[in-house]
This record gives sequence, C-alpha cells and structure tokens, in this order.
Amino acid sequence: METPAFLKPIQSYPGEIVQFIERIPGVDVAGDRETVLGRQADAGRAEQVHGTKVALVGDIGSNYPVEGADGLICSGVSDCVLAIYVADCAAVWLYDKENCHRSLIHSGKAGIAGNIVSNTIKSMKKCLGVEPSNLIAVISPCIRPPHYEEDIPTAIKAQLIEAGVPEEQIHDSGLDTAADTKRFYSYRMEKGQTGRMLALFGPDHATRTHAIIL
Repeated sequence: METPAFLKPIQSYPGEIVQFIERIPGVDVAGDRETVLGRQADAGRAEQVHGTKVALVGDIGSNYPVEGADGLICSGVSDCVLAIYVADCAAVWLYDKENCHRSLIHSGKAGIAGNIVSNTIKSMKKCLGVEPSNLIAVISPCIRPPHYEEDIPTAIKAQLIEAGVPEEQIHDSGLDTAADTKRFYSYRMEKGQTGRMLALFGPDHATRTHAIIL
C-alpha cells in the first residue's frame, strides 16, 4: 500500500513504518462502533475516550486497547506499532528525529479542549527525554470548516507551537474528511453509521505489523 504524500516528512527517515488507511470500499459499516471495529490484530491501540490520558506502551504482546488513553508514546527501540482510529477527529504523528521515539495522538474537539497534544509532548520529555524542538508533527485528514464549526488542525498546530515544536516541522495534510466520503469515513456526514480510518506508526523491524481491519 502506498503511503499518502502528507506522511512523507516522517517516511523519509529510514526505518519508519507510517501509514494512514482510508475508506475500504465494500465494507459494511452498519452497527455500533465495536461491531464495525471488531476484527483487530496486534497493534498498540488506544481505547480512545475523547480524553487527555497518555500511555507509554511497550512491545507487542501487551494488553490492547490501552484503557482510557487517547495518546500513545513508545521508545525508538521498542518493537511496537502504534494505532488509532479516526473518522473526523485528527490523528497526530509525532516523531523524534534525534532518537526515533514515536507518538500517535487522537485529537478532536475534546482533545483540543484538554490539550492532549501538550500532555503527550510533556510525557515524551518526562519518559523518554524528548526535546520538543526535535519533533516532527503530521496532522491527518480530519473534518474542517465549512463542515465543522471548529478548525481542528489550526487549533492543533497552535498547541504544537506552544509546546515547542518548530512551525516549519509541523505538516498538515490539508484534507477534509467530510468533503469526500468516497475516500474517507466521516462520522458527522454519515450520522454515526460509518467506519474508521486507521493511523499506524512503528519501526520497520517490528515482528508483527498487522493492521486493524475495518
């Protein structure tokens, strides 16, 4: 599967698996969230409760999803693939270009209100010694004006800059999930009866890199 162009700022670093799986044609999205997302494999996945909890995860084999978490971080030497789902909210990849430490964040309106971006960057510094100035950030496709009253990517970018990430190291996909439901799932446009896109982030030496199948 070809990596979307907006992820090239991270993919250009050797040894990184970074991916965003868009809408899968022909998949039945009827039913509740857990029914649609029921077939999952071994990836370090956040439970995603629209909160601000950040978890440090280890190698594949731990218990997932990570309870109560919307942000995941892992060491550059960890054999772990991080994964989160989105369907209008943004996925935010953070990559420490000095030591290959990684983070994947789920941030929408609630995440912005609680500043999960700042919580995650503080956790990366506390747990892994990451300097915000060394981080590269990428913001996924997400819902945007005029389809939503809040400009999610602009708010996330402002929080990244406030946390110390250089503006020139922040990359926004510029894509609106609500504007193209043939390509993306959109919770708002499809009134909740939808699937989820999958954001992935890990090392290319991971022993298992199975995606979560929608």
